[in-house]
Amino acid sequence: MPLDFFSNASATIERPTGNRTAKGFEETGTEEVLSCRGDYQGSGRSLERAQQVYETGDGLFFANLDVAEVEPGDEITIRHDDGRVLDGSVDEVIGLDNKILLSL
Repeated sequence: MPLDFFSNASATIERPTGNRTAKGFEETGTEEVLSCRGDYQGSGRSLERAQQVYETGDGLFFANLDVAEVEPGDEITIRHDDGRVLDGSVDEVIGLDNKILLSL
């Protein structure tokens, strides 16, 4: 079965660009590392309470393209076909099956 059968979302992965200076890393913009279709599978999510209430969680994105250029720390946006949008960061890249573990 082709991977398109399991495709339920699009992912855009970006990396901050900039320069290292005496003040640290100064971000000047972002570069797109990968934009593709794939299958997103969410894991458990929980509400955290501190000064504010916020939601944390993680998930897996199975990309239909090679993920060799993606690195931990890259920013990822998942756009589901039903309109939901999730923003997170890449925790781990598993190139064997083009899988990205992300935290939200």
